[in-house]
Amino acid sequence: MDEVDDILNNNQVVDEEEDDEEMLSGLENDSKQDLEGNDDGDDDDDDDDDDDDDDEQEEEDEQGDDNDDDTAKEGKTDTSMDDQRVGRESSAAASASASAVAAAATDGSEEGEIDDGDGNGDDDDEVEDKDEEVKPEESSLNGEVYEYYKHMLQAAQISDSYNIYPTAAIPIQTHVNALAVSRGLRYLFLGGNDGYIRKYDLLNTLEGKLSLTILQKHSLAESIQNAGILQSYWENEIPQKKSEMKLSANKAEYEPKVSPVHSLEVQSECLFILSGLQNGGITMQGVRYMEGSIAHYFKGRNGHNQIVNILKLNGQEDRFLSGSWDKRLLEWDLQTGDIVNEFQKSRSELSSLEMRPLFSSVDVSSNVNNGKENENADDDMDSLFGDEDEDEKQDTDNDPTKTDNASHDEQSKEQICRESLNTVYDESVFMTSGLNGSIHIWDRRTTQSPALNLERGPNIPPWCLSACWGVDGDHVYAGRRNACVEQFDLKMPSKPMHNLKLPSISGPVSCVKAMPNNKHILCASRDNIRLYNVDVAVAASNPSTKSSKVPFLIVPGHHGGIISNLYLDPTSRFLISTSGNRGWQGNSTDTTLIYDIDLE
Repeated sequence: MDEVDDILNNNQVVDEEEDDEEMLSGLENDSKQDLEGNDDGDDDDDDDDDDDDDDEQEEEDEQGDDNDDDTAKEGKTDTSMDDQRVGRESSAAASASASAVAAAATDGSEEGEIDDGDGNGDDDDEVEDKDEEVKPEESSLNGEVYEYYKHMLQAAQISDSYNIYPTAAIPIQTHVNALAVSRGLRYLFLGGNDGYIRKYDLLNTLEGKLSLTILQKHSLAESIQNAGILQSYWENEIPQKKSEMKLSANKAEYEPKVSPVHSLEVQSECLFILSGLQNGGITMQGVRYMEGSIAHYFKGRNGHNQIVNILKLNGQEDRFLSGSWDKRLLEWDLQTGDIVNEFQKSRSELSSLEMRPLFSSVDVSSNVNNGKENENADDDMDSLFGDEDEDEKQDTDNDPTKTDNASHDEQSKEQICRESLNTVYDESVFMTSGLNGSIHIWDRRTTQSPALNLERGPNIPPWCLSACWGVDGDHVYAGRRNACVEQFDLKMPSKPMHNLKLPSISGPVSCVKAMPNNKHILCASRDNIRLYNVDVAVAASNPSTKSSKVPFLIVPGHHGGIISNLYLDPTSRFLISTSGNRGWQGNSTDTTLIYDIDLE
């Protein structure tokens, strides 16, 4: 009986809803008939000019009442349509997946315009209220993307191993020397030796919106099925004086002077891109607005005079570092265009520059200030406040809460920036490597000399194309010419800690990249890219422990060429490799590969 009552109640509710709909439809039909009647009445009034004044007054009153009802109904329908539209927008935003959210968040906070077409002041107030309702949704979407990035990075940090396999390829018949990726993996920029900057839609490429042809799949790995989606390209132009320009016959156009692209760095929201030129200049080019046009030219009298092969933006994206073949390292201010700092000139061409990760336990600044502290050690002997300072230091040492607060502040540092979705680094310390094999650790606060010099081990040739930090910030890995990677510990920087050997047939190691679990590193040599397990290699090198495990796994896809760049996204789910000699010696595979990374 209870079930029958429930069914009846449900049917009753449905009948009531149907009755309401019939009533609404009846009211609408009545209003339409009234409108038609009024129209007919107007025609009759026009035809019959000899009617009484009383009848005309009654018809005008009825017509006014009908018009008032119609305007009220139209207002209701407009508001209902607006409510339905806002509801659809909020439901669509709430049901978006993590990948779609990342794609929506890449272009920044672009707001849509709502226009009712009435042009009334009341409607403008309604539009402002709707915009205020959309803004919290956009901020929540950005928060969801940020939390997704954090979750994926934490999963990659605790992973035991990684399964890396290529899924997309971008054939380019030139040496690719530089790459840059915008916020949320939205766009990929490649700089070639042919003097062109190419812009690709990276998100749709990862989703497989374009497939390779049969001829392009030839000689590639079986898992590579997708092709890069090229959106636009433009010349890496060198600014010229009017006296140096070569004009065409009609003197309406000029022939641009193009430079090979040796370095690229893009702003997270694609507002501009920095490109290094062959003459030592650096151009700031538009991307989102006036694509390819030069907004500023960083050269000046004190700028570089040879190829600029290193560009690195800081976290606030208001300054950048530049390295050149003239062995100079400069820091520029984007707001003024001037050189802020110039570090000590190196003895060799710079090959790489990397910022130090967070949470490093080695204080590099202490190595720089040791000499100064020893020289001024006796300055405070006669200070009247010296004893009080010592008492305050003892209080801080004995107070456990202060040390806990310091450790809490270190733990509260986020490894991914909320605004740019890029990896956060300790920008006060960075590392540079040179072609002569030298590795320098720099403190930004002291430009006269590097804080640490890491000397190569015995029987190591003077050559280094790439070096990287370990995830902990205490170790450094340097690729060498004799098919090995040297591991340095900043706690004992006098000599290499370990020598990770690769097969002799692999050739020189041209690129090195550390994985987030602090156990594996990617070693790119001429024949293959290898995922090297550092712990297994160290255990195998110990004569007391015998291990039969192979310390590395081969990453399929690349073969036969120099790897110029390895880009690992902040979530460690995608890898991009480019092939090119960067202006030095060697051949290229003419292919840029995009890999998927599965956690194991």
